[in-house]
Amino acid sequence: MPTALYGYLGLIFAALFWGGNFMFGKIISSDISPIMLNFSRWFPAAIILLLLFHRRLKPALPLIRKYWRLLTALGILGIIFFPVFLYQGLQTTTALNASIYLAAVPMATLLINRLLFHDAVRPPMLFGAILSFIGVLYLLVQGEFGNILHLNINNGDMWAIGSALSWAVYCSIVRLKPPQLTNSVFVTSLVTIGVILFTPLYLYAVIQGEGAVYAKLDGYQWWIMLYLVVFPSILSYVFWNYGITIVGSAKGASFTNAVPLFAAILSIVVLREPIRPYHLISSLLIIAGLLLCNRKVRSRQQQ
Repeated sequence: MPTALYGYLGLIFAALFWGGNFMFGKIISSDISPIMLNFSRWFPAAIILLLLFHRRLKPALPLIRKYWRLLTALGILGIIFFPVFLYQGLQTTTALNASIYLAAVPMATLLINRLLFHDAVRPPMLFGAILSFIGVLYLLVQGEFGNILHLNINNGDMWAIGSALSWAVYCSIVRLKPPQLTNSVFVTSLVTIGVILFTPLYLYAVIQGEGAVYAKLDGYQWWIMLYLVVFPSILSYVFWNYGITIVGSAKGASFTNAVPLFAAILSIVVLREPIRPYHLISSLLIIAGLLLCNRKVRSRQQQ
């Protein structure tokens, strides 16, 4: 029987890899269109998953057919809408704006769960989500809340908002995954479905001449593509879905606030950006919010 600790570890690793996706995605999104970038990320991931788990798919086909609507919805939300909207938004808005919208996912998930599943919103969980959001906001405005007045809303912001909302819905309905469907088969199914549905858009982009971009990518950009295929595409979704099934969608969604935190840490380590006091303060706020959101699980285990 998996314990909550394993669920939390899965969510932490997923957030870590997505933090890398946020950082590297911003770097490469100016060199390749969102459609080309998304397909180049997910098509190899689908092939890898199918090679690894194809033998497990056949006995699970009855379940896949039964829950094809759920798998299709999750594939559209998580494999198409979330990354494409984000990459599209990053072309014309700042990483600061996009991260702020992503930080609102836990609170949006609480609201969606309340509307769709009539979940109770306990004050500690709501306060933890707000506290963690404040920590993310403090990080993104670099310790000066006055910087939020300089945010410019444009089409890129609207795309980023759409990306965050699609992820909030994903976090809410992934709870409907049948327990009999193993995580490996589940992720393989929704990634494959997402790629199949996305292929016509990719082929249209190639016909329009966007396929020439591959010849222009250098070695560093191909390494970024490899990272996007393996870590945020395969491992993050495996770890995230595993964690959500254990700790629940509302508590699990609170770990979305760790994505900007990890993005900042990776920027410090990889890009050699300096450590500022606001990094430490925001880290404490985010961690405190996560602990408060998930306090109920720990207290139950201690009883």
